[in-house]
Amino acid sequence: MDIKEFYPIHLRVGVLITLVGFILAFLLVPKTEVKAYKPNFTPTVKVEKLPPQLKNIVEPPPPPKPKLPVAAQSDEEVQQETIEKTNFTGFEKEADVDLPPPDFVPYDKAPEPINLEQVKNMVEYPEIARKLGIEGRVLLKLWVDKEGNVRKVKVIKGVYPALDEAAKKAYKHLKFHPAMQRDKPVAVWVTMYFDFRLTQ
Repeated sequence: MDIKEFYPIHLRVGVLITLVGFILAFLLVPKTEVKAYKPNFTPTVKVEKLPPQLKNIVEPPPPPKPKLPVAAQSDEEVQQETIEKTNFTGFEKEADVDLPPPDFVPYDKAPEPINLEQVKNMVEYPEIARKLGIEGRVLLKLWVDKEGNVRKVKVIKGVYPALDEAAKKAYKHLKFHPAMQRDKPVAVWVTMYFDFRLTQ
C-alpha cells in the first residue's frame, strides 16, 4: 500500500470530518439567554419633615440695581465723585527687592568682591571629607543685590555635599561693590568658585 497515493484522499476525509464535527457541536450546544439583574428588594422613600427653625427663615432681599448714569450738574460734583489717583511706585520697589534678577543683566561695571580673602579663610574643610580624601572645585552662583550683599548662593557644580555646604555657608558673607549700569547699581548673578585642596 502506497501512503503517498492515498494521502490526498485521507486529507480531504479528515477535513470533512472536522467540519461536520464543528457543525454538530454548534447545533447541539444549548442557547443561553442573558437576563438583566433585578434586585430582590424594593427601595423605600423616606420623607423627613423640616425642623421648625428652618420654616421661619426669611430670604434676604435682592441686591440693589446699579444706578443709571446721570449727567453731572456742575464740575464740583464731578470732583467729589472722582476717585483719587493711586501711586503704586512704592509697592513695585518693595517687590523688586525680593525678586532675584534674571540670569543675564547688562552692566557697565562688574561687581567687585571686597572681602574675598577673608571669606576664603572662613571656609572650614569638613572632617568627613578630609578623612575620605575628597577634594575638588565647587562652582557657585551668587545673587548680589544693589547694596552689594549676597542674597542667595546656588551650587552649579558640586564635589561632595559636605564641601558644597561649607562653601555656600562661607560665601554668603561676601561683600561686593555692586554692579553699575549707567551709574546706577543693579542686582546681578555672579559666578565664583572655591578649591578644596588637602595639604600634605
